[in-house]
Amino acid sequence: MQNIPFSEPPVLFRKRHIPLNGNSARVLVVDDSRANAEALAASLATDGLETRFALCGVDALKMLDSWQPHVFVLDISMPEHNGFAVARVLRGMPVCRNAGIIAFTALGKAEFAATGPVVDFDGYCQKGGSHTPLLKMINGMLL
Repeated sequence: MQNIPFSEPPVLFRKRHIPLNGNSARVLVVDDSRANAEALAASLATDGLETRFALCGVDALKMLDSWQPHVFVLDISMPEHNGFAVARVLRGMPVCRNAGIIAFTALGKAEFAATGPVVDFDGYCQKGGSHTPLLKMINGMLL
């Protein structure tokens, strides 16, 4: 993982409640950096979440045929399809309409908001340091 100190507090744009219905909480991490994606998925798994990762939005969409996450954690600065484009596609899919979508990016909050529409995201967390703020945001969405 990049070792960028948190300079921006996490932001919850929408309070979403995702029922688990007795299932394990499933989280899909989408990041073009394999090292970052693997490390974050492993970290969240140690906290009891069922995690998988994809290295691009297209791979994430392919996974939905066999595995539907409750929460998506999207990097923003990815080649081909950035996190905004991926979030827009996910929000338009019936199977993902009620899923949580969190931007997890090195971008500061102002730069994130200036880069694209935040309407498809439920929250924002800046990369770097502890994953505790992200984990709290995820757990706050799950019922």
